[in-house]
Amino acid sequence: MASNLKKHEYLGLLFIFTGATWLGLGLYFTLLAAERLLIANYPLISGSELLMFPIFYGVGGMLMALGNIELKEALPGKGRK
Repeated sequence: MASNLKKHEYLGLLFIFTGATWLGLGLYFTLLAAERLLIANYPLISGSELLMFPIFYGVGGMLMALGNIELKEALPGKGRK
């Protein structure tokens, strides 16, 4: 089966998928911490749990931005080289 996608376009799609997955995991863990705070009256997030935000949201956002940069070169139609 022939495909007209180039290697860097596949890489861009992989970056976007991985970045969205990381953002989803960050959102899940944030809501899990909020539930623990509201229901069980645990103290606020502190210590090593604060690393969750730059790890999940930062890496996810950066991967999505890199994927968009890779896909920016994908021009539709006959003008592709």
